[in-house]
Amino acid sequence: GKINRNEFTFFLRGGIVLDRNKRGPNPCNEWLSEEAWDNVSELDKLGKDFAGFSSAFEQQASDWQEWYQSDMKGGKPPEQLEMPGDLMSTGTDYEKHFRKMLIVRSLRPDRVNYAVTEYVSQMVGEQYTQPPPFNLNETFHSTRTYMPVIFVLSAGSDPTQMLNDLAREKGISLKQVALGQGQAPIAEKLFNEGVVGGDWVLLANCHLSIRWLPVLENMVMSLRDRKDVHPNFRLWLSSDPTPKFPIALLQSSIKVTTEPPRGIRSIMKRMYGLVNKEEFNKMDKRGGGGLCNKPEQYKNLLFALTFFHAVLVERKKFLTLGWNIPYAFNDSDFDVCNNLLRYFLNKQDETPLEALKYLIAQALYGGRVTDEIDRRLLGVYIEQYFTLDAIVVKNFALTEDEKNYRIPDFGKYESYIQYIDTLPPPGADPPEAFGQHPNADITMQKEGATLLLDTVMSLQPRESGGEGGSNEKFVLNLAKSLEARVPALFNREAVEQKFAKDQSPLKTVLLQEIDRYNVILRRVAKSLKDLQMGIKGLIVISSELEIVFDCLLQNKVPPAWKQGYYSLKPLSSWMNDLILRIRQFSNWVTKGQPKVFWLSGFTFPNGFLTALLQTSARANGVPIDSLGWEFIVVKEEEKQISSPAKEGAYIKGFYLEGAQWDVENWHLEEPMPMQLFAEMPIIHFRPQDLKQIKQKGTYSCPCYRYPIRTGTRENPSFVLNVNLRMPPIPGSSKASPSFWIKRGTALLLSLAM
Repeated sequence: GKINRNEFTFFLRGGIVLDRNKRGPNPCNEWLSEEAWDNVSELDKLGKDFAGFSSAFEQQASDWQEWYQSDMKGGKPPEQLEMPGDLMSTGTDYEKHFRKMLIVRSLRPDRVNYAVTEYVSQMVGEQYTQPPPFNLNETFHSTRTYMPVIFVLSAGSDPTQMLNDLAREKGISLKQVALGQGQAPIAEKLFNEGVVGGDWVLLANCHLSIRWLPVLENMVMSLRDRKDVHPNFRLWLSSDPTPKFPIALLQSSIKVTTEPPRGIRSIMKRMYGLVNKEEFNKMDKRGGGGLCNKPEQYKNLLFALTFFHAVLVERKKFLTLGWNIPYAFNDSDFDVCNNLLRYFLNKQDETPLEALKYLIAQALYGGRVTDEIDRRLLGVYIEQYFTLDAIVVKNFALTEDEKNYRIPDFGKYESYIQYIDTLPPPGADPPEAFGQHPNADITMQKEGATLLLDTVMSLQPRESGGEGGSNEKFVLNLAKSLEARVPALFNREAVEQKFAKDQSPLKTVLLQEIDRYNVILRRVAKSLKDLQMGIKGLIVISSELEIVFDCLLQNKVPPAWKQGYYSLKPLSSWMNDLILRIRQFSNWVTKGQPKVFWLSGFTFPNGFLTALLQTSARANGVPIDSLGWEFIVVKEEEKQISSPAKEGAYIKGFYLEGAQWDVENWHLEEPMPMQLFAEMPIIHFRPQDLKQIKQKGTYSCPCYRYPIRTGTRENPSFVLNVNLRMPPIPGSSKASPSFWIKRGTALLLSLAM
């Protein structure tokens, strides 16, 4: 009752604008995104507290811009500042603070988690924002012989050592087995022996034996009735999160989760904990004793290796800007590389840097890496850290940060730990430490906010209504609006007749695209019609319609609608995007081949690009595999292009992530603060003989269909690499491909908004 239900729903769902043509124009489009303006426009309709809110951006534009960009100019973040205008002048404290959260959610979604933390701290209590310190001994006191403890694993966490230490402290024998193929009989034997003998039993990686877990469930449920259970017996389980874990077993267990150490400092300290301190300290500059007979080289390269490991592990916090695939680099990777480093230094007179770089980056750490773009990044990092300068230059800088992340002076073990303790605390490592732009933090925070809002939304009861009506009424009205906007099907036979004499590969692409879109349009129209009938009680709502209902309620695209092409857009943007896609092919059918192709509108862009190469190969009488692409960024705007390209095609629809295109000097450039994506000019894809393609001075920029760069087996995201010109400034880091590789710079064909 302290929070308005409609306002709470808006906070979770955001503003839904199905047709931006019916919405007022964005008066602050230089700094405010269209997505944020959608939220402002809908917030204006939410109630008397927000009446006239959108007009404030015309009357107080400079004040709102200052609030919006405050933290980017070195000031406080927006959630800690007073709001422009008089929005906070009326209402209870709960209402005022929640109103502030709504505005933060609408304009700066990257600050939502911080705003929620502040709200809970002020309105409920700070103790609810601080996670309690984990103590396995306290957890043990809550356990019973019939009550297992389940460790829910997260990347990089492993409770085995903690459990071994506790068992040793209690004087209990810990028996353990890692589950997997063929391990079930061993696990059952250990379980039964532990029950009678009073041992602790650890069954690790339960998610790898899902089919056997019902058997384990029955064994655990029988413990209450067994008379031979030793009072010291305890069952410990570990598992990755999985929806297939038996519910009864979960309900009868204590669930524990621990996060691995975060931040470069914490990870480096943990890695140094794996090094033998006594042997390390025996090394001196004369090379006598200890771990290595080349102590200066070893200590410097060990520090570089430790930093290399920490950067690889921590980089995943940047999500798609970090790694295309999140890899589980662990302590054993570092340990093996440390042993390798010592072995090579001890056995060879010269420092074998090239061999070390190859083995560490390509064989050992690289053995986990399956994506070619990620492997390229590994190579860039190892080249940066494992250099001759790292050995001979005093306090060699491992990053562009002038203050932190340098190799410390030669010294004892303790001096390295002391230096590591001076590094930024967990969570405070600047993006520059990873070679990233400060905007990378914003992308990470936006993803975190989306996860929070989606999780809370999924927990909301369907039957709960609001002042504006029930969820059923909301979904019914939305389904009607969407159905009215679904484009008509293509007449496949008429199109085929019209292009009967056209034997070009592009005709095949056109017909294939029309077929795919007809399937999508039929599926969308049918599910919307059935859903409306189901809500009215005219037909039974199936499980598929249940999913459609939930998705519409949460402004998400139902999974069945995304089978033709994958998209991360919210429902409102997805429908607008679908209409634009259909319009491109309708115009192609009625007006002829487009002068400029919108590559984002193809369900299978690789097929279209291959058809262009086939067309050129046939026209020039050369094999298609002898051709590649020359990429010419066009200075003309679309309306200035009067005819299709003679060779290849003019193509639009690209967005740069991790960079922008300098339209004055015509090369890649750093993005502006808070500029997460930048629209790319039209690119002329011109077929060219592979031997004549020049790549000097360019960055081979990967292009993806949507922001999740890995994609799936059914919907791969990678399209091709596009060569883009770098700043021609001698000596500048921007003139090197490694600069943009560390930035994670890529082209995207669609965004998640």
